[in-house]
Amino acid sequence: MRDIKSADGQEESNAHSAPLWHGPAAGAISSIASRVVTYPADTVKAQQQLRGVTSARGYSSSTLSAFQQVVRAEGLSGFYRGFGAVLSGVVPATALYFGGYETGKQLIPAGYGFLGDMLVGCYSQAIAGIVFTPVDIIKERMQVQGMMQGAFTYRSTFHAVSSIMHQHGLPGLMKGYWATNSVWFPWNMIYIASYERSKTALAQQLQLRDAGQLPGWGIAICSAGSAALAAWCTHPADVVKTRLQVLSAKQGFHDLRAGDVANQLWQSAGLRGFGQGLLARTLTIAPGAAIQWFIYERVKVHLPSIKSSAT
Repeated sequence: MRDIKSADGQEESNAHSAPLWHGPAAGAISSIASRVVTYPADTVKAQQQLRGVTSARGYSSSTLSAFQQVVRAEGLSGFYRGFGAVLSGVVPATALYFGGYETGKQLIPAGYGFLGDMLVGCYSQAIAGIVFTPVDIIKERMQVQGMMQGAFTYRSTFHAVSSIMHQHGLPGLMKGYWATNSVWFPWNMIYIASYERSKTALAQQLQLRDAGQLPGWGIAICSAGSAALAAWCTHPADVVKTRLQVLSAKQGFHDLRAGDVANQLWQSAGLRGFGQGLLARTLTIAPGAAIQWFIYERVKVHLPSIKSSAT
């Protein structure tokens, strides 16, 4: 693991380096818990980001009204459309992400400081992005298919995958890969750097030996604040990414490019259009990150004792 700097600038090395499989295992467990809690807000975010599209008119710009609209139209189950794709894909994707996070911390020298943390974030996303892209496409299309007036209709996650593969092959599941990474590379660079720095700063403020001694509430606060900051910085790109991955499913739109989407959005809604769904996205990402990283850090700490008791 990367060394943690103390208040006087000296570096304190962790006495023991945890096995690399601890990161993926803890990450997979934490991802399910966070997604269950935050998925309704994620659904509202996706629908709001499609507002203004011809076939999606009539959907409210107010986050509270958008929640109420989903309940009236589809009931509580409407918030969890596409959740099967998340369950089947996010566990291996998150395992890869946290595996990359732990590996990156060991590969990148601690002396790189803030830049090193940003590189760890890039490395984590590069490992996991290949799985996250098809999960995002299926999830987002199922979340908004009710507002697309029959442009596509998927009965289940399996039906969505088979339909996309039949129409466009494997490239259809990777549509918007670079648009996705244009969101999540900078998001992870900002998040990991801010998360690591804020943990160190809080540990110093609490006069702890290192960030590994932070209480659960400290981890949650550092994670939520860092995630919100990263979300605000990358939201315009996320709006374009969501529109690209959804609208490319419409007849005649498969060759749509991110630049085309951004230009159309600017022409129709101006700068305000790139902020659509920001509150809902923040309500998804900030608490989701707090839950996920709190559980991740705690599970990772307890895995050695679980292994020891099993043997």
